[in-house]
Amino acid sequence: SAPVQEPRLQPPFYLAAIGRRASRAARMGRFGVPAAHNKILVMTLINVSNLFCHSLFSILPAFFPQEAKSKGMSDDAVGIVFACFPAVIFLTSPFAGPFMSRHGKKWVYTTGLVVVAISTICFSVASYMPAGSPFATWCLLIRLTQGLGSAMEETAAYALIADMDTDNVSFFMGLTEISTGLGYMVGPPLGGMLFAAGGFATPFVVLGLALLPAAALIYYRLPPDDRRRSSDDAGGVSMKALLRNPQISLIALASMLANSDYAFLEPTLADHAKARGHASSEASIGLLFSISSVTYTLACPLIGILANRQRCGPRPIIVSGLLLQLLGFLLIGPSPLLALPSGLGLPQLCAALVLFGVGESMSMTPVMDDMMASC
Repeated sequence: SAPVQEPRLQPPFYLAAIGRRASRAARMGRFGVPAAHNKILVMTLINVSNLFCHSLFSILPAFFPQEAKSKGMSDDAVGIVFACFPAVIFLTSPFAGPFMSRHGKKWVYTTGLVVVAISTICFSVASYMPAGSPFATWCLLIRLTQGLGSAMEETAAYALIADMDTDNVSFFMGLTEISTGLGYMVGPPLGGMLFAAGGFATPFVVLGLALLPAAALIYYRLPPDDRRRSSDDAGGVSMKALLRNPQISLIALASMLANSDYAFLEPTLADHAKARGHASSEASIGLLFSISSVTYTLACPLIGILANRQRCGPRPIIVSGLLLQLLGFLLIGPSPLLALPSGLGLPQLCAALVLFGVGESMSMTPVMDDMMASC
């Protein structure tokens, strides 16, 4: 007679459910979407909003210094309007971390984008302000608000990228800096053209309104993240511990110096180029600013790949980038140390802007990777 087969025992229904859930979780990324699509989705959304944000931040140099002086502002006051924006980012960025722990990175990121968009639209009201103190005060307040929004969105963006792939931070940072460079590349000439077409208010209204749909897209399409730290992360590295780390302090100083080139150029390049006869309109000034942005955009992906290689590493690339920026500062003056016989010609000016773009891409793209390795 045929042997009797014993019936196969089925696992309890809850064990089967757990197995199916674990199998599904293995195919999912950190944010609860398929891992293969997670990185593409996050990077696409971040780069779209990054492009709009940095276009907004870079429209001022093409026309604001001239318009501000016609409203009775001095060179020092114009410089303060430009300088207060990064100053607010410097002071408020450390507070974005606790907000992300409490509300989540997505909430902080989206809120920062909305603050930037609304404050930019409000900048257009400055054209209706009386000349003198009212105009200067309004511009200063709006730039402070823009800096607050920028601190929120940039800090949250870096955190989202670092969470996405901790082993390839420099590579993904390099991809993100493409949109940063494109924003700085498009912003000045676009701001100059919009100013020429519709006056002072037009660039702020157009670009501010363009950022709001990007913020809505981020809010509805970006996958949710964990809103609070887990118990394992509760004892993370504190701000005091980071500041006591000499390597972190050193790389933070390098990052500050790396960003100084554009901060110096914003209030001064337009007048400098006009005085030398190299630019005569807002559109031509915008094109000069685009030179460094184009080279920055093209260099960032390559720098991100090089920084990921053990043979190069982030630290030598950062130092080399700072040296290139130093040479750019010597050339754009030009410095008496160079003893240029004909002064600053257009080729030398363009070469200095190229050095700024390549140097900043080298000194900024590997910063996050270096900091994470130093912690």
